[in-house]
Amino acid sequence: MVQPGRSPRYSFSLLPSDFAGARVARALQSAAAEELLQSLRSEAELPEGPSSKAHSRALVAAAVAASGRVGIDVEFHAPGRRIRDVARWLMGAEAPDEATAYRVFTFYEAYFKALGAFPTPELMREIARDEGDRRSVGGFDVLHSLVESDFTLTVVWSADTRSSSRAP
Repeated sequence: MVQPGRSPRYSFSLLPSDFAGARVARALQSAAAEELLQSLRSEAELPEGPSSKAHSRALVAAAVAASGRVGIDVEFHAPGRRIRDVARWLMGAEAPDEATAYRVFTFYEAYFKALGAFPTPELMREIARDEGDRRSVGGFDVLHSLVESDFTLTVVWSADTRSSSRAP
């Protein structure tokens, strides 16, 4: 179970567009993610410390923590995308459904941002098990969320203060 008080603060925002899946220029995504991060830092009263940003199409996201490490990732559910093939490559096993495949992929990205290393296929298979939206796995915590029914958002964090205080 995720331990109370150890959770990072995170936020997401849809950029103005005709629809959530609209492609948005990378420069606009990056600037909006940075603005969101700075706003989140201010609201959380955490001017320093671990942080992470992500963007996909018209969605930007950011996460901050008081200590430890944090990573965030978002991914648009693109019609026809072969996301289950990507998940199979990452896990070395079949994903039971598309939603699981997106959780696996966003976990992979958020884990790397938080820890600076790639998760093992065994850890990826552990994430693929349907155990709810929040859980602790291998010494760190994971949150998965469906956003606007078009995006999967995943946050990975560890409050281990012996770790580097800044996520890559």
